[in-house]
Amino acid sequence: MDFRIAARTLLAPVALLAALTACSGSPAPAPAPEPVPPSSSAAPAKESVPDRQPHTLVLNATGSGSLKQVTYTLDGAAKETGPVKMPWRQSLTVPADGKPHQWTLEITYSGASGHVEMYSVVDGKESARTASGGSGNVTGSASVGGSVQG
Repeated sequence: MDFRIAARTLLAPVALLAALTACSGSPAPAPAPEPVPPSSSAAPAKESVPDRQPHTLVLNATGSGSLKQVTYTLDGAAKETGPVKMPWRQSLTVPADGKPHQWTLEITYSGASGHVEMYSVVDGKESARTASGGSGNVTGSASVGGSVQG
């Protein structure tokens, strides 16, 4: 009988171990690694947008004789000068805001034989022109105007 007790004592734990191993099935899968959050130091991508530059509007009056008065406006803001000799020139900055900006140039002139040309130049390109004048003792006025897209 001692043999039977010894066999049971030895075989029982081995059988229990085999039964537990058979019941457990395959091992559980390892958990998926957590996604790495983006670094806070990474700069966000920027769209390439060209910077707008202000425009240069140059008003000009050339010719013979003298100008009694010059009045120019940009967006309703008028500036006036007294008598000046020609050529006369004034440079204005037009904001680059995408809006239309209205301008005018008005002159009063006089002279023995007057001839006046008025013109505007926007960013180096002529945009408007007019002329006035006559012979003899001439007194007159002229104006020119336009719009610049900001």
